Amino acid sequence: MSPGFVQAVEVAAIVVAGTMTGNEIAVAAFFHPAISRLEDAVHARAAQALARVLGLAMPFWYGLTFLLSLAVTFVVGTSWDAPRWLALGATVLFGAMIVYTILLPVPINNQIARWQADSLPANWRELRRRWDLLHAVRVGLLVVAFVLLVAACVVRDDQGFHFRLDIR
Repeated sequence: MSPGFVQAVEVAAIVVAGTMTGNEIAVAAFFHPAISRLEDAVHARAAQALARVLGLAMPFWYGLTFLLSLAVTFVVGTSWDAPRWLALGATVLFGAMIVYTILLPVPINNQIARWQADSLPANWRELRRRWDLLHAVRVGLLVVAFVLLVAACVVRDDQGFHFRLDIR
């Protein structure tokens, strides 16, 4: 494979995974803390709006991130050296986050989408806190996966640690 193609795959993977991870950090650090301070009905409507919009976009974003990290795993080198293992680790974590998301936060999001702002369930704040905790775990693992992916693109066994993306 040409070095240009490999670099293009690496850049695409880093950009897609980085923006997705950054989005998830923003939800955890800014959006949800801000809406949690709103009056109950407004909070619920804001959570529903976020759940709807992100519920449409995130499956594609997660899937593309997984596929690009998988591509990096197979274009990053010709042998099973450190870069390939790093890329594989990132790919496994991104894949695991897809399964984790489907099994844990998505069912809560689906409940949130069905709520009526004027008649919230008694445990609605508890469900929001549970979602936030599950999301925090997801964000931590996404950050680890992203770091592994970037490392796969910059670490070379034969040359030590250097940045490989040569943009001219």
